[in-house]
Amino acid sequence: MSKELNKALCLVEDDPIMGESLAHRLKLEGLHCDWHRDGKSALNALRHQSYAALISDIQLPDFSGEDLFQALYGEQVLLPPTLFITGYGSIDQAVRLLRLGARDYITKPFDLDQLMDKLRIISPNLFIDDEWQDLEPVLGTSVSMRRIQKMAHVLGEYHVSVLLTGESGVGKEYVAQYIHRITDDTGCLPFISVNCAAVTETLLEAELFGHEKGAFTGAVQSRRGVFERADRGTLFLDEIGEMSPGMQANLLRVVQEGNFERVGGHQTIDVDVRVICATNRDLKEMVDAGSFREDLFYRINVAHLHVPPLRERPDDIGWFAHMFVSDFAKSSGKAWTLTAAGEDFLSKQSWPGNVRELKHAVERACIFSSQAVLGPSELGASLHNESPAAEVADTGGPLQLKSYLENCEHTHILETLKAHAWQISTTAEALGISRKNLWEKMRKYGIRDPETTR
Repeated sequence: MSKELNKALCLVEDDPIMGESLAHRLKLEGLHCDWHRDGKSALNALRHQSYAALISDIQLPDFSGEDLFQALYGEQVLLPPTLFITGYGSIDQAVRLLRLGARDYITKPFDLDQLMDKLRIISPNLFIDDEWQDLEPVLGTSVSMRRIQKMAHVLGEYHVSVLLTGESGVGKEYVAQYIHRITDDTGCLPFISVNCAAVTETLLEAELFGHEKGAFTGAVQSRRGVFERADRGTLFLDEIGEMSPGMQANLLRVVQEGNFERVGGHQTIDVDVRVICATNRDLKEMVDAGSFREDLFYRINVAHLHVPPLRERPDDIGWFAHMFVSDFAKSSGKAWTLTAAGEDFLSKQSWPGNVRELKHAVERACIFSSQAVLGPSELGASLHNESPAAEVADTGGPLQLKSYLENCEHTHILETLKAHAWQISTTAEALGISRKNLWEKMRKYGIRDPETTR
């Protein structure tokens, strides 16, 4: 049997959403997949062709996966390593199949990464060797981020939905932007980001799909939504787990069919958008609890990239720190240097705020350091939000300490709000304070979102 044949799988799944998601994912892994929608066509294919693995749903429209397996077993057909997909109520049936010779089963709803892990175990020769070592690091130098970078290059060749998971601040949007850059040869295609948690439910539909004039109070003119503005490009939907069930249904339609209607409109608008979703929540648990649609979960989870927290990839800390120092130096026109001792100090911190916290700490150190060399003392003061010694005012006398600290706080809050697109929840989280506390400080300093004051 040729090496190419050894890469072929037989997939038996009648559900079009799950089947398409599985077929796409197998293709992304460099595997050839014959997808059958019923047991009869799969039975005929398995009789006449050798496969490296069989993935079959137990519930099929004509007969069960168990009937399929037993028919092949009775005909003494050489069965490939077999993985069954089952619902909770069919686990006993799956166990019987294991006794007959099936290798494993997986229970719905499941994460595609979980299925791929099982497939690697039952048929390890399917997967080609990783080539990520040859890539110039862009997302980080750790093994986990190099693999994500490699998968991003694979995803760039296919127009499929992507789900990014990981703690807040790990850089999910940065990964989404990288995937977009790979697919955009011209550098002109749009990349639009929306935080679903930062927009109220009543406004999110209009934000995503736009609205016609007079659709609701205040709609004085028609407005395009982000799906229209992202046409031919990428739409990044952050905090997708915060979306209401009703909005999930609307999102499913546009992801599945590629069209929608504006709020208050009747014209169907076609778009060609790559949707990248991100969340720090466990969507599978939400599906089990009934708070997230299972069909949407499989639609957006064709390719799943999990971005580990920074504490689990210490190799990336120094790499990011040097990059942030260099970027800040370029934007400010000044020069700073991160010492080896400073890098070692940063690598020993836990970074609960992940890459976002590291970036802010480095930038604060650059701003407040009295010298161009950043070592443990400068970085330590920045990390613990310690204020530098009061500077001398233009009049020659020192500023009052209270005024100086208030100026520092005002500037830091304003810059953090800008960095987080004026999203209160994420800004408060980055600052380590509550939303209420942030609102109070914004009121104190007269800080207002420029979008709301136009």
